[in-house]
Amino acid sequence: MLNDRVVVPETLRTVVLKELHTGHPGIVRMKSLARSYVYWPNIDEDCGRTVQSCTECQLQSKTPAKVPLQMWKSAQEVWERIHVDFAGPLHGTYYMVVVDAMSKWPEIFELNNITPGTTVKLLKELFARYGNPKTLVSDNGTQFTSELFKPMCEERGVTHVRTPPYHPQFNGQAERFVDILKRRIKKLKGEGSPTLSPNSDCLDTVLLAYRTTPNAALQGKSPAEVFLGRRLRTRLSMLVPTQEQPEPDFAADRRKQVEAQFNRRHGARSREFSSGGQVMVKSHRGASDFEWTEGTMIKRTGRVTYEVDIGGKHVLRHANQMRKVMSGQKNDTSTSRDLLLDLFETDPVTKKACQIGVSVSELKTSQKWSTPVIPPRVLFQGTLNYRI
Repeated sequence: MLNDRVVVPETLRTVVLKELHTGHPGIVRMKSLARSYVYWPNIDEDCGRTVQSCTECQLQSKTPAKVPLQMWKSAQEVWERIHVDFAGPLHGTYYMVVVDAMSKWPEIFELNNITPGTTVKLLKELFARYGNPKTLVSDNGTQFTSELFKPMCEERGVTHVRTPPYHPQFNGQAERFVDILKRRIKKLKGEGSPTLSPNSDCLDTVLLAYRTTPNAALQGKSPAEVFLGRRLRTRLSMLVPTQEQPEPDFAADRRKQVEAQFNRRHGARSREFSSGGQVMVKSHRGASDFEWTEGTMIKRTGRVTYEVDIGGKHVLRHANQMRKVMSGQKNDTSTSRDLLLDLFETDPVTKKACQIGVSVSELKTSQKWSTPVIPPRVLFQGTLNYRI
């Protein structure tokens, strides 16, 4: 005996330990029970090993402490790694969610079914739009383990990484957005937003709001700014005064060069139509079938576009589809000349001569007009000698 505790010999310690663990107590409680009745050297260690080696206790034990967090390595460019998951059914509809790892840019597709064929088809559309990613992360659903999915990834050089079963945190980027999507759609459906039509599925509203909202993980930038390199215009953008940005020099030079080349080639000349004036307008019945219809010019809508009233119907027409009406009361030589040039196919030299009031011969001698000369075809009459 040792202070009212029985000293147990080594041969009986296994039996005593088994008795102490009859009710499957934990390590602390088993040690406390043993100290009330028995003693031998290192009794606490033996109680601990007994509990840890008990099969029933291991089967019913709690989840162990989590391992240290291992985050995904940061993507070096947009669309390098994407995370894919499914949501639903939500209000009778399934959703396929694709999230870019770097920019948090989401893509969502509405689905009536989530078959492997549908999944592969939609991913091919995305790859055609943004290119093939290097890595695709998904769960172990049949959509991603089918015989259709593996060849699709292999032929595009996409590495497919699947998450451990029942561990959605591994695919956290997609899972997090699925949760956001569900809650926001429920909120919009429930509040009857006045900005949405009754039949709207709210998906466009959710996408635009998420894509344009600054994200702390992106250093205060929105997914659109990182993914597209620009801010998207929203209803809130109308609150901010905007100023027209000057045209870049290279673009302006190129535009002027193309305009000058077109004008030279087609002998183009300016046309001006006054408001309220009578004009003849092309009324098309097909791609190449048209007739001239008289109308009234209402107003100018652009540099070369006009709004014309034809029998009470307002239509938009290009200046090339319009000409002035001959009144027959005034001898307007400029109008007559414009009408003649419109009615007949005229080469650029003749058009230019008519515009400046000189003869064609004078214009040709005063200006350099390059006319391509096609040499006559020479027939070969000799003998070909082939040397091998």
